Amino acid sequence: MRYAGVLFDLFGTLVKPFRRREHEHAVAACSAVLGVAPRDCLELWSRSFPERVRGGFSSVGANFGWITGQLGHRAPDSALAEAEALYLSFTAESLEPVDGAVELLSWLAAQGVKVGLVTNCAPDVPTAWAGSAFAPFFQHCSFSCSLGEVKPDAAIYQHTLRGLGLEPERTLYVGDGSDEELTGATRCGMTAVLVGADLSNTYDSSRLDVANWSGLRVSGISQVARLVA
Repeated sequence: MRYAGVLFDLFGTLVKPFRRREHEHAVAACSAVLGVAPRDCLELWSRSFPERVRGGFSSVGANFGWITGQLGHRAPDSALAEAEALYLSFTAESLEPVDGAVELLSWLAAQGVKVGLVTNCAPDVPTAWAGSAFAPFFQHCSFSCSLGEVKPDAAIYQHTLRGLGLEPERTLYVGDGSDEELTGATRCGMTAVLVGADLSNTYDSSRLDVANWSGLRVSGISQVARLVA
């Protein structure tokens, strides 16, 4: 095998890119439970993104509690719990594998290739991850909200490499170019590959790592197997 390990991004790579329209509908449903205006809830949810992905909120419910507090409204614990459950349902639905993802992971496992996850995310993702189709295949997962480290900073990649016992030069990083993740992986000494994805329904359709990328590219996740082999 050319590579001893493969590190994957999550959204836009193993699952569809983070869906803007569906997310806005999910936040609107949560805002109705919380008794606040959907526009205000979404604006504050977006504003708290940097803190959320670095672990500034212990849960989605805690994040919603901060939002309602900012709006001068104290939501009861029951409403926060209900809103959190609604949001977690959206997250679990979002973790449906793209075509070829499970088959690729099964093939990597059969070849003895180590597999890790590196994702910038909020606490809802690690909560939903355990029940996803992906969980059995991954030996190490780096969720930014759990580590307080985010892509493209070197620390989150290095944490994952250490967790798997991998050398960067023997590791392939696979992602859709969000958060300048490919540039970050390359700086750490890994080979990075851009997975083509439809970014029309995302919050960040304009990405430097997509516009400027001159490295390896694949049009679908299943093509990663030929790079590894």
